[in-house]
Amino acid sequence: MLTKTIEAVLSRAMSDKSFADALFANAEKALADYNLTAEEIAKFKGLFSMDFEVIAAAAPEERSSFANIVRTRIDN
Repeated sequence: MLTKTIEAVLSRAMSDKSFADALFANAEKALADYNLTAEEIAKFKGLFSMDFEVIAAAAPEERSSFANIVRTRIDN
């Protein structure tokens, strides 16, 4: 999966609550515009909404660390 795509999805999920809610409710539909494979979408399904709620309230440097952890989980 392209790092730019991961960044775009994660950034949007952390800054746009309605997108994050849609992502956790129906990842296939929320990610339709990102041209991802079914396998890539399945990796996003493994993320938890609580992760994003916690990080959205965190300081910018903590957000960066979280994004790196999530990126690693999704990329593998």
